[in-house]
Amino acid sequence: MLARWQVLRQDPGVVAGPDGLTGDWAAAQTLDIPATVATVYDGNPDDYDWWFRAILTAAQPTSIEFEGLTFPATVFVDGTPVADCESMFLPLRIECDAGDHEVVIRFASLNHWLKTRRPRGRWRSTLVASPGLRWARTTLLGRAPVYGNLPAPVGIWRPVTAVPAQARTDLVARVEGTVVRVVGTSRARTIELALLDPAGRRISTETATPADGRFRFDIAVENPLLWWPNGYGPQHLYRLCITADGVEVADQPVGFRSLSVTDEGFQIRVNDTAVFCRGATWSPPDPVRAFADPDQIRDQVKIFAAAGATMVRVVGGLLFEQAEFWHACAESGLLVWQDAMLATFDPPAEQSDLIATELMSVLQRVSGNPALAVVSGGSETLQQPEMLGFSHDESVMDVLESVLGAAVAQHSDAHYVRASPSAPLGSADLAIRPDTGVAHWFGVGGYLRPITDVRSAGIRFAAEALAFSNPPAPDFIERHFGSAAVAGHHPDWKAGVPRDRGSSWDFEDVRDFYAMEVFGEGLFAVRRTDPERYLQLGRLAVAAAMRGCFSYWRRADSGCGGALVLSGRDLVAGAGWGLLDSDGGAKPALAVLARVWAPVAVILTDEGLAGVRIDIHNDTGAELRGELSLTATNSSGVAIDLTRPVVVAPAASITLVDAELSGRFRDVSHAYRFGPPTADAVQAVVAFDDGSTACDVLIVNAAGGQLASSLCATASRLSDDEWILELMPEAALRYVQVDVPGWRASDNYFDVAARLPRQVRLTRHGGGDEPTGTVGSIDLRTRTPIRRSA
Repeated sequence: MLARWQVLRQDPGVVAGPDGLTGDWAAAQTLDIPATVATVYDGNPDDYDWWFRAILTAAQPTSIEFEGLTFPATVFVDGTPVADCESMFLPLRIECDAGDHEVVIRFASLNHWLKTRRPRGRWRSTLVASPGLRWARTTLLGRAPVYGNLPAPVGIWRPVTAVPAQARTDLVARVEGTVVRVVGTSRARTIELALLDPAGRRISTETATPADGRFRFDIAVENPLLWWPNGYGPQHLYRLCITADGVEVADQPVGFRSLSVTDEGFQIRVNDTAVFCRGATWSPPDPVRAFADPDQIRDQVKIFAAAGATMVRVVGGLLFEQAEFWHACAESGLLVWQDAMLATFDPPAEQSDLIATELMSVLQRVSGNPALAVVSGGSETLQQPEMLGFSHDESVMDVLESVLGAAVAQHSDAHYVRASPSAPLGSADLAIRPDTGVAHWFGVGGYLRPITDVRSAGIRFAAEALAFSNPPAPDFIERHFGSAAVAGHHPDWKAGVPRDRGSSWDFEDVRDFYAMEVFGEGLFAVRRTDPERYLQLGRLAVAAAMRGCFSYWRRADSGCGGALVLSGRDLVAGAGWGLLDSDGGAKPALAVLARVWAPVAVILTDEGLAGVRIDIHNDTGAELRGELSLTATNSSGVAIDLTRPVVVAPAASITLVDAELSGRFRDVSHAYRFGPPTADAVQAVVAFDDGSTACDVLIVNAAGGQLASSLCATASRLSDDEWILELMPEAALRYVQVDVPGWRASDNYFDVAARLPRQVRLTRHGGGDEPTGTVGSIDLRTRTPIRRSA
C-alpha cells in the first residue's frame, strides 16, 4: 500500500495545489519509497518544489502514518490539504475513509523557503552559510559542507504504514526493576499483549479493554535474565508483541538492565558494573536515500561489535535512525548515545516544544530497548556560542536546560546530558574544556598535539575524538578513483577530504602531520614518487594515533570512562573521517583498534624510565586465570624470556611492569640508553586456562628505512574452510599486513617480534580451495608470497 510514487519537479513557489500542476504525471519518475529525489534526479534538490503522487485503496477507514517526510511539506488527499509537515523528524498521520483516494505531497523548495526573512539568532553557526536554517527542522546533510558533497535529502525518507483507523495505537514500554510496564492509548476495543523470553517462549499473555482510550499492563518477570553491553555479558532480550483488535501494532525488544552515570567524571555503569565505552559516531549507511536496507544496518552494527565496540552515538544535525538500527544495537550489545537533532544553531525558543516532541517520538518508539543509554541536547549546541565568545548567561537555552531533560525523564531511563560536549551539571566550567564532563577532543587530531598529549589532557569522556582524513584500502581507491596517484591533490579526491568551513587547511594536512610524527619520512617526496606508500603511511599513522590514545584511555588509572571516534563511516567516497569507507569496508585503523577494544586484551606501552607496562583487561563476567609470557627479542634471537601466573577478576584489569616479572633492572625499553638496546621488540602473550589467548607486541627499537625481505609466511590446512598462517620474521616489523583475497584473516596490521612465530587464522570468504596471497609490512621493501606447508 502506497509503496510506489510518481514524482514531478516544478519551479519553486509556482503551484499551490495539485490542480495547478502543469507537468505530465505519465512521464514522471517512479520511486519505491522510502527514497529521496536525489536517487533519480541530479542537481540540488533544495532548488525545486517536488510533487509526489500515489493512489490509496482503503477497504475501511484507515490511519496512514508517514514516518518521515522532509521539511517543508504539505499532504493533500483528493486535492484538499490535510496536513503540514512541521519537522522532518516527526511522523505525520492522516485519516482516510474507505474507498480510492489520490494522495499528493508537495515538498517545497527549502532554498525558496529560506528567502523569507525570520528573526536572527544570537550567534551564527559556522557549519552553514544560511542562518535561516536554524528555523528549518531538517538535517544538515547536503547543507553543511563538512559532511561531504552530498545532495540534500528531499522526499519520503521513512516508511509509510497503514492500519485500520480503530486499531491505531500508541504505547510506551518501561522496564522498572523486574516489571515490564506498558502504557498507551488506542481506539481498539481489545488490546492483547504477549511477552516472550529470550528463548522465544511465551511467559505472559495479558488482555485489556481501553477505558477512555487508555490502557496499562504491568508484567512481573521472576529472576529476569540481564542484558549486558558487548563483551561484558550476554545480550538477553525479551520480546513484546501487542495487537489491537487482532492487528499487530508492536513487536519490539525489551531488556532488563540497570543504568547509572557517576557524578565524578562521566562513568557509565550497567548492572552496577563500570563500562569502558568505546566505539564511534554513527553514520547513515545510505545518506543519499536517507534510508538503509535492514541488512546494511545489521552488517554495520556487527562490524563494530566484532571489533569490540560498546557504544555508538547518533549525532545531532544528521538523522534519527530507523527501527532496525535499534534492534541491531540491542542484539549486538552496543549502547546508544542519542543526540536531539540540534547542532550549532541558536534554537528558536518558539520551537522548544516541537524539538521536545521530536525527541519524545524517538524515545517512545525505542521504549524498553536496553541499548539506549544517554540522550543529549545536540552536537556542539553549547560549544558553538562559547567559541564565539558568548558567556553562559548570553547563550542560555531553555530547551537544553529544562525542556529536553523533562522529556527524557518522562519517556526513558536514559541519562540526560545538556549537550555534547558539556560540563558537569552545576559546574561553572566551559563545555569546550576537555578535562571535565563530556568532551569533543581533537588535541590529537585537528589541533596537532603530539600523540603523548593524551596523557596530560585529562579526558573524562570523549563523545567525539580522533578525526583524521583516513584513507580507504587500495582496492577501494582503484574502484572509485582509478589509482593512488590522485592522493593529496586531485579535485575528485579532495572532495572527499573533510574540511571545516572557512578553514585554510583540511584533515589531510592533519593526517600528514601525524604520519611525519610516527614514521619520520618526508611525505611530500614520498607522495611524488610512491603515492601508494604515502597513503599507507597515512593509514597507519591514523591507526597509531588511535591505538596510542585508546591504550591510555582504557587504563583503570586514566580516569576516562570512554571515547568515540569521529566517525564510523565515510558519507562520500574518499579519505573521510570514517573507520569504514563509504562502501562499508573496514579501514586498517579498525583492525588495530580491535586489539585494544577487545573484551579480553593485553596491551604493552613504553613508560620510559619506568619500563614496559603490561595491562591485562577482562571485561567479562568470569574470572580469568592463566600464564603471562613476556619475551624480548632482537635479530640475534631471544634476549629475555619471563613467565608469571596471572589472575584477572571479572570486569577488572591488572597492571604490571617488566621489572615485576624479572625482579631486576633490564632497561627493556632502552630508556636509560646505557649501551646498545637490549631488544628491538617485546611480546606479551597470556595463555588462559580456558584455552584462549591474548597477545601484544611493542616495537621499542624500530628499524630505520625499509628492509629487504625478512619474513617467512607458511599456510597449513585445518579444514576446507580454515587454514593457519604462520609468520616467522627475522627482524621486528611494524604493521604486518596479510592480504589473501577471498579469505578473512583473524588479525591484521599487527607488529611482530624478531624470531618469534605469529599465527593468524584464515577463514574462507568466497575464495578458492587454497589461500593465495602475500604478507607485507611498512618496514619491508617487498611483499612476501604465502607458501603452503608440505
